[in-house]
Amino acid sequence: MLLINSSPQNALKIFQPFLPIFVPIGLGYLTAACRQQGVSVNFIDEQVEEDVFAAVARKTKNMSQPYIFGFSVLTAAMKQAIVVSRKIKAKYPDSIIVFGGIHPTAQPEEVLSFPHIDLVLRGEAEQTLIELYRHIKAGQDYSHLAGLSYRNGVQICHNPLSCDPVDLDTMPPFPYELFTNPKYDMGFVISSRGCPYNCIFCSNRIVTGKRYRYFSGEHIVSALELLHNKYGQTFVLFIDDNFLVSKNRIYNLLELIKKKDLHNKLSFSFQARGDNVDYHLLKELYEGGFKSVFFGIETASEEIMKLINKGETVQQCIDAVMMAKDIGFHISATFIFGLPTETHADRLQAIRLARRLPLDQVRFNNATPYPGTKLYNIAQRENRLHIEGLYENFLSVGTFIENPFKKTPFSYVPPGGNEEEIRSDILFAYLCFYLDPKKLKAMFTNPKQGVGWFNSGENFMQFLKKIPSLGFLFMMLTIKFSQFLWNILRKQNTQISLRQVWHGLTER
Repeated sequence: MLLINSSPQNALKIFQPFLPIFVPIGLGYLTAACRQQGVSVNFIDEQVEEDVFAAVARKTKNMSQPYIFGFSVLTAAMKQAIVVSRKIKAKYPDSIIVFGGIHPTAQPEEVLSFPHIDLVLRGEAEQTLIELYRHIKAGQDYSHLAGLSYRNGVQICHNPLSCDPVDLDTMPPFPYELFTNPKYDMGFVISSRGCPYNCIFCSNRIVTGKRYRYFSGEHIVSALELLHNKYGQTFVLFIDDNFLVSKNRIYNLLELIKKKDLHNKLSFSFQARGDNVDYHLLKELYEGGFKSVFFGIETASEEIMKLINKGETVQQCIDAVMMAKDIGFHISATFIFGLPTETHADRLQAIRLARRLPLDQVRFNNATPYPGTKLYNIAQRENRLHIEGLYENFLSVGTFIENPFKKTPFSYVPPGGNEEEIRSDILFAYLCFYLDPKKLKAMFTNPKQGVGWFNSGENFMQFLKKIPSLGFLFMMLTIKFSQFLWNILRKQNTQISLRQVWHGLTER
């Protein structure tokens, strides 16, 4: 069996050379689970593979027929997954093509509308994939397997998901040894799955569900020791959807980290909600090596915060940021522009809040209605859902990373909103926040702080190699912001005035 992590070429556009390539975690766990059960499996990651078809030809030499190709697919990678799987099916017509991951779980009927795709595995697939492999290789019927979507003649059938989510501590350790390609950022660990909250824009829990589970502290500490002792990592990002759901397990984890003296060897970053923190917990985390925290603030409007079902208030986010900075944390945050009912005034309020808070890094995203989310349903109901091709415009950071001469249309604009105005507000937000020598210096000199949104090189030689790319990036951003200022002068597609720009750049 060959697993393929689908990824569009040049996914990060003008920022491609400066953002880390993260290991495909889902594919890694699937590979480890299969190998633990004696299943012959290999994988290809299109993020780092220059010629995916050459890699397929090379790796099928050691496979037995019928070939099974499993694709892990995010919404933004849907087009690439279709293109690659179609060519593979044409070359190996007797093979079985299986799609899984977030997008196929949310849209199985859409995926199976492509005749070359045979099956969809929905939800967490570690155990089901192994069972499917064994049934196919034995020539047995597999139509009863939990979470399977398949064709029965012209009808598409969807089996219920398993009632027993994966027990994380029965799983093998993550196979870091398979991802030593120097292009990867290996400084990560995942300590839990699932999220009990109901944010309308979040697609992460589509696969894992709302039930929150976590690895034992011993399991996590073992991974941290491996990352430091074998792979020389000094900074580790906890990539949990929601790290602080269970405070008891956090205190237990901190005790084990200190017992192993890992807090003096490593520094950690994590994502948190404002309503999940308190001063004592943050203080303990900081003393346990957790030096960087990321908050999804999203909006400065309490009304919009309620509408997006965040389950917390803007004030709770503000209080959390202030507590974290008082303790000494490096703080990153996100805001989302273009949410339902949002106005230009709401976005200006968010920009003011971002500048007022002691934040070190901020990302301003455009609202993206990923399939399987409530925002997707809202966009459909409002007749505001815009899909280009195979979801090629489903990119929440598109405004900032796109080529200024080739803009990517938004997938959603709220009623009464204007796409170009939202785009201008996003650029204005970045201009106001980052045109600050201290923030720019920190981004270039401390690439391992925060959540890895920009890395110009971790040493002088790496920086020198990226100088041509930096020059191109600077030119593209100059053009992008020049277009923005030109629109202000012409009073076209923006309510921002030159006076507001001046105050945004000079008031600190």
